[in-house]
Amino acid sequence: MKENVIFKLRLLIATVMMRCGFACARRRVLRLMTLVLAMLLGSSAYATDEYLLVSNREGRNILRYDADTGAFIDVLVPAGAGGMNVPYGMTLGPDGNLYVASQHTEIYPTVDHRVLKFDSHTGEYLGAFASDPAMIPSNQAFGPDGNLYVTDPNANGMVFRFDGKTGASMGVFATGDPGDSYYDLAWGPDGNLYVGTLSNHIDRFDGATGASLGTLPTPQTGSTNSTTFGPDGLLYVSDYFGGHVDAYNIFTGDLVKSFYGLSGAHGLAFTNAGDILVSSYFSNEILKFENGSSTGIEFTAGHPIHGPLDLVALPVPEPSTHAMLLAGLGLLGFTAFRRKQNI
Repeated sequence: MKENVIFKLRLLIATVMMRCGFACARRRVLRLMTLVLAMLLGSSAYATDEYLLVSNREGRNILRYDADTGAFIDVLVPAGAGGMNVPYGMTLGPDGNLYVASQHTEIYPTVDHRVLKFDSHTGEYLGAFASDPAMIPSNQAFGPDGNLYVTDPNANGMVFRFDGKTGASMGVFATGDPGDSYYDLAWGPDGNLYVGTLSNHIDRFDGATGASLGTLPTPQTGSTNSTTFGPDGLLYVSDYFGGHVDAYNIFTGDLVKSFYGLSGAHGLAFTNAGDILVSSYFSNEILKFENGSSTGIEFTAGHPIHGPLDLVALPVPEPSTHAMLLAGLGLLGFTAFRRKQNI
């Protein structure tokens, strides 16, 4: 019933805007209005307090799901938006926007190595944020200083740093051993930077100076593609070729727990419900590990997922925000109407 109401409202909005000569902005406003109306009406498709964003490598887009049910919502960022070639790592910035590492692949060899910025709720392209001629971005994270730190899998163990407000390059922040491939990074509770490698260890760097602090041995994890600190303070690392996720205590170096059943384990996200979501690249699915269980269950799978990489849990805007959006869209429609009357 509510879905039918939303559809009719969407059709009505489209008709009114086209007749008011406002077709140029129709698609963007329609999409935002539909999303807001759905949330306000309590539609089952949007009845959640959290979204899950998925960087879809083979689809070259970013998908949005209900983080509670796994229901597909929409394509948040379509293929090619803002020149996005292939999306890899994602992170939310202090400004609430979504930052995406855009790479090339053998199939899509266009050289477009940049970190792009999008509105995390509407998918609107907000510009190319950061790039460096020597860098192929894999993943990124904002540091305690507000700057953006980016890993490069092909730069012999380098972490690049960019001004968190302007995106201006600040050069190389940290350097590992020659031959190291860096895929992901995370800021630890100790204020230091932890960087995943394709070897059986995590590189550690001083969070202020970038000086090497040695390594954290991870003998059970051989090909780290994702490095994430959980709410429990443990460091979760995904073993891409091993098909599992391991959680380590960074202070003792102990392996605390492991999670199995994945095929190409990659991105991790922790939900408000206390579950762990992990992308399984080769099986085109996302598994959910409930209440600390070491065995995952299917959260979502199949089309349109095609090569899921990174995951980001995104809070849904508060109702007050929805009201402001509706007010703004109402003003937009009124302006269009007045413009039509004055022609």
